Amino acid sequence: MKNTLKYFVIAVLSIVLFSCDKDDDLQSKDIKRYNVESGIVHYETSISGPYVNGSGTEDLYFKKWGALEMSFEDKSETLTMINANGIEESTTTNARSAYKIDNEKIYVVDYAASIIFTKEDPLIDYMRQNNLDALEAGRETMISMGGVQLDNEKILGYDCEVWDLLGVKQWIYKGITLKAVSHMAGITIIEEATSIKFDVSVADSYFELPNFPHKDITDL
Repeated sequence: MKNTLKYFVIAVLSIVLFSCDKDDDLQSKDIKRYNVESGIVHYETSISGPYVNGSGTEDLYFKKWGALEMSFEDKSETLTMINANGIEESTTTNARSAYKIDNEKIYVVDYAASIIFTKEDPLIDYMRQNNLDALEAGRETMISMGGVQLDNEKILGYDCEVWDLLGVKQWIYKGITLKAVSHMAGITIIEEATSIKFDVSVADSYFELPNFPHKDITDL
């Protein structure tokens, strides 16, 4: 469940930050989230803190300007504690998670529970009700939450907007987060792209969900 909620938050924040263009008709077109038509991005993750350390990888696939997106993450975390006898004990856990965005629908795959949580993108109704495109709605939401835009920086040669929001610093290129650094409760998580391929052919097989039952996240 921890990974499920993490991916749901990431998906929502990604949509809130940057999305479709002004001329997109939400009723009849794919929702354009990125200013790049397609891509495959590989990320490396590190986790460090007083009692925890870990590492992981993530692979992001998208096409149709981000209207269709799938991401897979594998990670390993080691928690070290002192037991009642003063002896240091370490426990390592390995986990696989995934999320998918298909236009207005978000899917979060919990492999441990063999279930897929689903959620309608909450930003779409907000856009319709306020006659905003997703870029306008996203920026309004970010600023209202205290987000601050910093000076641009480059990641693997790509000029990124840099945003600081709720303890998370993100480097974003044309709507795609290429690096994120978060600090919470003494734990630092760094996720950074190490391989980027834009405007390439992405096979439909990357977007297939496992054969798990679906559960709407509003039922939780």
